Amino acid sequence: MTTALFSNAWAVALGEALRSSERYRKAAAGWEGAVVLEWSDAPASEGARAQDSGSAHGGGDATSAGCGVFLDLQHGDCRAARMASAADYDAARFVLSADLDAWNTMLGGAIAPTMAILRGKLKVRKGSVGALMPHAHAASEMVRVAQEVTRAAPMEAAPVDAAPVEAAAAAETRAAPPDYGARTLPLQSTSATGLRFDSFPMRLWDKGKRLGVWNPADIDFAQDRLHWLALADDERDVLLRLTSLFQAGEECVTLDILPLLDVVASEGRLEEQLYLTSFLFEEAKHVEAFRRFFDQVAHVHDDLTRYHTPSYRTIFAEALPTAMGRLRTDRSPVAQARASVTYNMIVEGVLAETGYHVYHRILVARGIMPGMQQVAALLKLDESRHLAYGMFLLSRLVVEHGDAVWDAITQRMNELVTPAVAVINEAFAAYPADRMPFDLQPETFVQFAMGQFEKRMQRLERARHQSIEQIHAIDVGADA
Repeated sequence: MTTALFSNAWAVALGEALRSSERYRKAAAGWEGAVVLEWSDAPASEGARAQDSGSAHGGGDATSAGCGVFLDLQHGDCRAARMASAADYDAARFVLSADLDAWNTMLGGAIAPTMAILRGKLKVRKGSVGALMPHAHAASEMVRVAQEVTRAAPMEAAPVDAAPVEAAAAAETRAAPPDYGARTLPLQSTSATGLRFDSFPMRLWDKGKRLGVWNPADIDFAQDRLHWLALADDERDVLLRLTSLFQAGEECVTLDILPLLDVVASEGRLEEQLYLTSFLFEEAKHVEAFRRFFDQVAHVHDDLTRYHTPSYRTIFAEALPTAMGRLRTDRSPVAQARASVTYNMIVEGVLAETGYHVYHRILVARGIMPGMQQVAALLKLDESRHLAYGMFLLSRLVVEHGDAVWDAITQRMNELVTPAVAVINEAFAAYPADRMPFDLQPETFVQFAMGQFEKRMQRLERARHQSIEQIHAIDVGADA
């Protein structure tokens, strides 16, 4: 038996399924407040049906008000589920609104709710995005349950399945691992080809030579130590937490980048390989810089993995080494795209960049720790070049290989954006919301991360309609 979306029968079935789902109960244990799931482009007949049943939003124009399902959710329980009335809209903490195509896409599994919000497909029409994001896992579980109870409403937007993406990778012909035997001469730099100095990676290489040569050992942390001793306990804890996340992350990316250099070299992309040598050098410097903070400022030498939350481990202990390590045996464009999304878009573009934003908010706003201010500024410059290369690599792959790579990019984003946002939320969850150290406001950092993420997704979408020459011509000074 099928159940139409946004009908009372579907609402009741969803409520029953949420009440019986142990996975949802655990994921939503910290959730408080009712939600309305709104079908924003409901036709007049649907609005009229809702009005006839006394449940139209606002009691006015049904076509403009849309059609909603009210869920009274508290700590993993669903206390009520029905078509939303005007009173239900008023009572709801959040109204999540999307057109039918977007709901079909989410309920078909093609896009996670967090990703849908970041891409503007699912709008938070009531409540704030920042307040919703700490509950991204609960929202994902709610959608998973909704998928299980949905049996109707034609799927106008087909879900992206992992199997076709893998098939596309195979169709691109997986190259065998490189042959480390005899080398063919002449080499590129001594051939008629030479080096293309006007290419994007060579211009990044030139920028890195000018701006990336700094020595962590030259940073003076003497004043930082005095400032550290004057901080409150919870303020020191925040800085230890933030720096431990950075330190372990920098070590992971230093360890995991080598397969990408190998792939680029095997494809004969000398200009990119030249830039990537500075990429690796800079990541290694970052490891040293953060370790000097622990040794010279915090005087901490114990195990700091206590700060590494489940979502952090998902990204750095599972997703990153797996995606990068796969390049040792699979050099296909799809595998490269998945690795670059993980490394550049998620680790650097969402997590590291948001971390620098937190450092700036703490150190510059308070006027403390000049040594760490200098480190953060230098690291941010380095990472901006890394992000620029990642955007170039993904754009090149999209231009050269089309939809197979684009599907891989969006699928990988879909897989990782929720745990990435959860890393930010879990870091702040350790402190009382009404006594946040340094008066930090977690919502502002989530919103910052989302804004940067969406900007880069728009850039990649533009690349689908560009030529390889246009990709190489992008200004290396432009914001990645």
